Amino acid sequence: MSKSITLSEKHGVNPSITCCEVCGKETGVALFGRLKGDAEAPRKVAMGLCDDCKKVIDGGGIMIIEVQDGSDQKNPYRTGRVVGCTRAFRERLGIPNPIVYMEQSMFNQLFKNAI
Repeated sequence: MSKSITLSEKHGVNPSITCCEVCGKETGVALFGRLKGDAEAPRKVAMGLCDDCKKVIDGGGIMIIEVQDGSDQKNPYRTGRVVGCTRAFRERLGIPNPIVYMEQSMFNQLFKNAI
């Protein structure tokens, strides 16, 4: 990590709000300084996991992110709903990855009684 920031002539330290990559919760601030072409930094940037999401994953659980049915698999459209589930739930369904996308129709069927 750099110990100094080259200031942008237009934007100064050029800050962005950092957000959890899974749930979107704001987690801190990133100072970009001068970017290529002296561009303005984005308002928000996904960077790492928040403490809550990290706790679920570190415990062997799973974070399920709801996406619109038929979304592009490379860039799915998130609906905004996220569920964290236990290790037992993950093992029972045999899901290998700790963070997954789930289409809205399946999400509604699976969690209709919980939400």
